[in-house]
Amino acid sequence: MFSQTYKWLHLSRRVSSAGTTISGTVNKFLPRSTQDVASPESWLSFSGQSTWMPCSSGNFTPPMVKLRSFSALTIRRQKVVILGAGYAGTAAASRLDKWFKERVELTLVDSRDVMLHKFGAVRGIVYGDKFTHRLVIPQDKLMQYGKVVHGQVETVTDAKVIFRDGKELEYDYLVAATGSRNKLAEPPSNITSADGIMAHWNRMAEEIKKAQKITLIGGGPVSVELAGEIRDRYGDGKQVNIITSENSVLWNNPPFVASFYRKINEQLKNLGVTVFTGERVEVPFDTDNPLLVGERNIPLIDGQAVESDLVINGTGSVLNTSMYPDSWKCEKGKLRVQSTLQVSGKDNVFAVGDINNVLETKLGVLASFQAIVAAKNIVRLEEKKALKTYKPSKPVMLLPIGRELGAVAFPWFSLGPFFPRMVKGKNVFVDFQWKNMNQRSSLQPELK
Repeated sequence: MFSQTYKWLHLSRRVSSAGTTISGTVNKFLPRSTQDVASPESWLSFSGQSTWMPCSSGNFTPPMVKLRSFSALTIRRQKVVILGAGYAGTAAASRLDKWFKERVELTLVDSRDVMLHKFGAVRGIVYGDKFTHRLVIPQDKLMQYGKVVHGQVETVTDAKVIFRDGKELEYDYLVAATGSRNKLAEPPSNITSADGIMAHWNRMAEEIKKAQKITLIGGGPVSVELAGEIRDRYGDGKQVNIITSENSVLWNNPPFVASFYRKINEQLKNLGVTVFTGERVEVPFDTDNPLLVGERNIPLIDGQAVESDLVINGTGSVLNTSMYPDSWKCEKGKLRVQSTLQVSGKDNVFAVGDINNVLETKLGVLASFQAIVAAKNIVRLEEKKALKTYKPSKPVMLLPIGRELGAVAFPWFSLGPFFPRMVKGKNVFVDFQWKNMNQRSSLQPELK
């Protein structure tokens, strides 16, 4: 790309020879404008004698570089690493790839070789192989300039990511987007291939198909959506119960608007789903198996017993934060962040989504919004501009109950079935997410 000797070399965003060494004689480096090189010293390293001189003409703020008697120039790109290829991680990766292009080494790290579309997992658990192929999305077209690395992350330090097999990945900027794992909606971490993930969900669908009396433990969104999907597909052919320790399904702190709860409870009642609240039951689930197959009676506080031949664990989620230093975490195990989403005390580390301590409902769409702010702030750090702050959302929830029912909660009001049916209920954002991953043309239809 370069000849051996230059008098002037203008640096711009289009430099693509990063990582190579250029020999010859260069007299001066002059940035074309403030838009071209915000901080050249952050990604250029030199061998030989060099003198930095400030630029004094016009509006140029980057320094002019005068080099004398040097033998080699190495262009070094900043290393940006994103941990987690869920909704937040892929949102950050897509935008940084478009904004930086080849000017950084962008790496997206994930343990799985596909993006797992968890928004539709509950439908996959009920419809099995008719639907699960639509929930595992290839990652290979997400970025044009960045790369995807697969592996289990063991430890994260202030400067590098260390994998379980001993490999290391250095970073200048880190976006922590490892999220949380819902034991029902997401396969165990050792299931990493598309075929393995689909097989896991398909086995669950077969057990649901065989069962007649199904009890869901936990009253969160996953359990409520699953109850709706089961009744939607099988109608009165299956008895469905929900048992929760809270005083309502979809308990949230702060709570959603009261009319939202009324709509959800009325719809569950009309579907024939029985809800038991304020009940703390103990069921012997295996660690990585959310299903307990076989006839049993689940005792309640008042002496009643719920007859079941399939019990499903829909309780809570487990944070994926074990790899991060304890000094980054607050008392609940989440990463402590500032309003800029930077980890406290770490200007070059950002944490987004479920794993940070931002006080808002933990939803995939909000995690994506956080990721976009974090990505913008990495760019602004490079450009030496003031950082954006993230304003937490008021309590919101979009919850379909099967394909036709559901409700949506806004801060001061709620809406009934029409909105969630049109926005999410019909195809649980499948088309949207395949498009986000640049894979829309590869999406196969649902099987009948």
